[in-house]
Amino acid sequence: MNLKDKRKQELDEQKEKRKEEVVAAAVEVFKEKGIENTKMTDVALKAEVGIASVYRYFKTKTDLIVEAATWLWREEVNNFYNEFYEENFLKLSGSERVRKVLSSFIDIYENHSETIVFLENFDNYIVNQKISTDKLEEYEKNIITLKSLILSSIEKGKEDGTIKKQINSNDFYITITHSLMSLCQKLILRGAVLKSDSEVKGREQLSLLIDMAMNYICN
Repeated sequence: MNLKDKRKQELDEQKEKRKEEVVAAAVEVFKEKGIENTKMTDVALKAEVGIASVYRYFKTKTDLIVEAATWLWREEVNNFYNEFYEENFLKLSGSERVRKVLSSFIDIYENHSETIVFLENFDNYIVNQKISTDKLEEYEKNIITLKSLILSSIEKGKEDGTIKKQINSNDFYITITHSLMSLCQKLILRGAVLKSDSEVKGREQLSLLIDMAMNYICN
């Protein structure tokens, strides 16, 4: 590599690093103020860069929001699943693996509520702004980790006899993850609307939903 190419590479790396810093700052601001209430100037202030720099990396607020959501899954949410690649997890039966993965929703609900709120705000923004699915391809790639964990655990269970062979793995994955995420969002964002809503604690509701799911798929 000649000196000119080396210099170009260094500049590209610096630019990418600054862009990452802007995205990380955006995630923080979106969590603090909400997506709708955040202005590009808020992100620039948090990232300690000029507003022109933010627009240099992202032409629109929507572009920044999608990039921030993708970053959140890649850098934060997927880290919640690191233990599922360790030896202790791999020793478990298929059904035990599924239960453990689903139980991660309880941990996220109790310890990372701001992430749940961000994802709810992101979904609402995407729907309200009618963002095309083409713009979400990179985002979708980063949420595949959870899907592959659950599907592989179900297949393991079908092989070891702990999970019914006739279960449609993909249908189960979509239904239970949507149900758990929706319940988490309801508990965090809306809480107890009626007096009866507070009769069962959030953790117990999530645990019961997981028990129901496990009873459905287990032999």
